Amino acid sequence: MASSGGRTRPLSAARPLSGSKERPTDIRNRREKVLLKYQEFSEAVSSRRLKLEQAKQLHQFYSDADNLESWINDKIRIASDESYKDRRNLQVKIQKHQSFEAEIAAHTNSMMEVKNKGRKMAQDHFAAEAIKKRLEQIESAWDKLHTASVDKRQKLQYAQKGEQFIREADEVLTWMNDRMAIASSSEPGKDLEHVELLQTKFDEFSKDVQANEPRITSVNQFAQKLIHEYHPESELITSKRKLVNETWGMLKQLSQQRRQVLEGAHEIQKFNRAVEETATWMNEKSNAVLSDDYGRDLA
Repeated sequence: MASSGGRTRPLSAARPLSGSKERPTDIRNRREKVLLKYQEFSEAVSSRRLKLEQAKQLHQFYSDADNLESWINDKIRIASDESYKDRRNLQVKIQKHQSFEAEIAAHTNSMMEVKNKGRKMAQDHFAAEAIKKRLEQIESAWDKLHTASVDKRQKLQYAQKGEQFIREADEVLTWMNDRMAIASSSEPGKDLEHVELLQTKFDEFSKDVQANEPRITSVNQFAQKLIHEYHPESELITSKRKLVNETWGMLKQLSQQRRQVLEGAHEIQKFNRAVEETATWMNEKSNAVLSDDYGRDLA
């Protein structure tokens, strides 16, 4: 059968005899021509079938690539939000992002399937260049998603660390400000017993202050660590650390001054007490010396 204008017509194995007998060589030649045409026809059919199959594969590849790219772009949008700037519920946001990263990891197989399919098709496909370009677009979007996801994770972690530092620093500042009122007191004490009572209470106060010094050290170490990590809020952290250290220095200075005031007051009250006791003793002795009672007899 041979093709002509999209239709097939029968091919004669031999031409009708025209008065003379055909030679074997003529028959062989015509046979070879028929076989050659049939081979060409078969190759055309195979080529057409291959192109149709490749076209089908190409459409499927584009469909898979489009679906994957749409999913990737949606996740890039989520990964690029700035929810980390809101310090509320940071732990919940971190846990949510961990689930988000797990979802990305679960789609790695889908990415690899599209990637491997595209690379295999590009080896001998009539649209090899277009397939390679589409693969580059998908791989670029995938890399962008991973970069955005890692960046958001780091920003959430930075935000959590920054929030923790601010909380610890504020707690220490509140504690120091509460004790500042005691350290800045100017009450000298009414008498010796009162001063000694104030000194006893102040000794307990001083022990409490001393026991909390590691908190100040911890805040400074935490701040230094965050600054060393190039925390995006390093300026705020530096300012807060400075305020903590300044307040701590003021508290210690006021505590020392308060101790000196109480020690001075104690010395004064001791002196006053000694004067009072001496005066009482002298009065008692003066009464005895100035008495007119000389006794009635020797008994």
